[in-house]
Amino acid sequence: MSKYETLIFDLDDTLIDNHESIKYAFKIMLEELFIPYTEELFLAWKNADKAYWHIWESGNMEIPKFIQTKDEKITYLRANRFIKFFGKLSYEEAIYLNDIYCANMGVNIVEVPNAKEVLESLKNYYEIIIATNGPKEAAFDKLSKTKIDAFISKVITPEEIGIGKPSKEFFDYLTMQVNQDRNKMLLIGDSLTTDIKGGMDSNIDTYWFNPKDISLPKEYKPTMTVNKLLELKKKL
Repeated sequence: MSKYETLIFDLDDTLIDNHESIKYAFKIMLEELFIPYTEELFLAWKNADKAYWHIWESGNMEIPKFIQTKDEKITYLRANRFIKFFGKLSYEEAIYLNDIYCANMGVNIVEVPNAKEVLESLKNYYEIIIATNGPKEAAFDKLSKTKIDAFISKVITPEEIGIGKPSKEFFDYLTMQVNQDRNKMLLIGDSLTTDIKGGMDSNIDTYWFNPKDISLPKEYKPTMTVNKLLELKKKL
C-alpha cells in the first residue's frame, strides 16, 4: 500500500510534449516579426530559453528595481527573454511578443505517451495536482484539450506566488493549498533543476521521469526514477 495520498505532476515534458507546443507558438510569434521560420532558429530559441530559465532557477538573474509586484516580476521574466534573444526590442514590444507566445502555447497540444491512461488509473487512489512553471492560461488549455483536466484537482503556477519551482516559497504555497503532510506527497517531473531539486529542498519525495535515459548527476537524489509513465502504475 502506497504511503502517498497526493501526486504532484509537472506538466510540460512530463504529461504534455512541450516541444510541439513551443514550436507552434514560436512560429506564430515570428510572423509578428516578419521573420521566416527555420528549424535552426527554433532550436536556437529552445536552447536559449532553457539556458535563460536555468539562470533564473539558479538565483543568478537580477531583477530591475522598478519591478515591484509579483505580477510585474512574472511579466518581466517572461518578456526579458525575448530581448535577450532578439536584441533590439523595447520592453513594451517584448511584453507584446510574450503575450502572443503564451497565448499560443496551448494551441498545438500533444500528450506524452500514456499520460491520460496513467492519470485515469491513479485518480481513484490519489489526489492529483499540477505544479508548473508555465503560464496558467496555457496550462489550462493543455489540460482541457487533452481531457486530462478531468483527473486534476488543482493547478499551481507562478502567477499565484510570484515565483516558481524550485523555490522553497513555491512549494510552501503548494503544501498550504494541498493541505497535506509532505511525507504523503510525491512529486513527479522530468526536470532535475526544478522538479527534483525543488522536491529535495522541500522534503518532498520525487519520481524522476527520465524518458531519454540520461545519466543522473550525483548532486540529485530522486526517490525513484521511471523511464515511462506506465511504470508509475506498477510502482504506485
